[in-house]
Amino acid sequence: MKSSMALAVGLAAVLAAVISLPAPAAFAATINVDIVPGATNKTTDAFSPNPVNANVGDTIVWTNKDSTFHTVVSGNLDDGPSGLFGGDGDEIIGPNKTQEWTATEEGEYEYYCSLHPAMVGTVVVGAGGGGDEPTTSTATAELGGNSYEVTSTSADNSITAAEIAAGESVTLTFDGPGAAEVTLPKSMVSGSLMVDGAAAEVVNEDDQSTTISVTVPDSGSVEITGATVVPEFGVIAALVLAVSLVAVIGVARFKGNLFGLGRF
Repeated sequence: MKSSMALAVGLAAVLAAVISLPAPAAFAATINVDIVPGATNKTTDAFSPNPVNANVGDTIVWTNKDSTFHTVVSGNLDDGPSGLFGGDGDEIIGPNKTQEWTATEEGEYEYYCSLHPAMVGTVVVGAGGGGDEPTTSTATAELGGNSYEVTSTSADNSITAAEIAAGESVTLTFDGPGAAEVTLPKSMVSGSLMVDGAAAEVVNEDDQSTTISVTVPDSGSVEITGATVVPEFGVIAALVLAVSLVAVIGVARFKGNLFGLGRF
């Protein structure tokens, strides 16, 4: 009896401890921000997207896509670094290098490049559990009589169009900037994928499709390239044409011999 009572008390204590734990954030995301090419001569457009909208728990990753060195320092030129991220301006981000920061509190945070102070940005952080849930949207690209469905999952935007430049690239259009995970059929584009000229971050891949993480800039569109992009005139169609030509030539030669017209 005493052992049963002790067990019950123990289970109740464990249950109370579990209930008291804080609920995890509904959706913790990685949000990519570009230091754009030519940023040295820009101001609020030196970072894309700007402002950055995030939730508590999200990780923001700045990638330097410029050809020169930059910094990402919390604070502003008048008051100096706040110390939240970027140190005192001595954390240099070289070309194609990154810096990241995970938001822990709600608020609006200014930041700038200490090497080029005209470059300024803002991070707006909302409550982790109260942000928008990610939703799924689709767009269909058509080429050569075939359709290719592209799926996007995002809390920031929806995909509105997909267009194929035969043998070259796929352009995806969204209704706004922000982070998204995009699933592309391998029958449309495959191989080592690139997003706006940079290596894509692959989230998942199987025999049929590849899912990548993209950051949609303020322009609302991204360009995807790969080792193979569906050609305008498909391989199967080309084979059919080749077989047809051979058949036509064979018939023509047969008729020529039949009527004494000689060989072609």
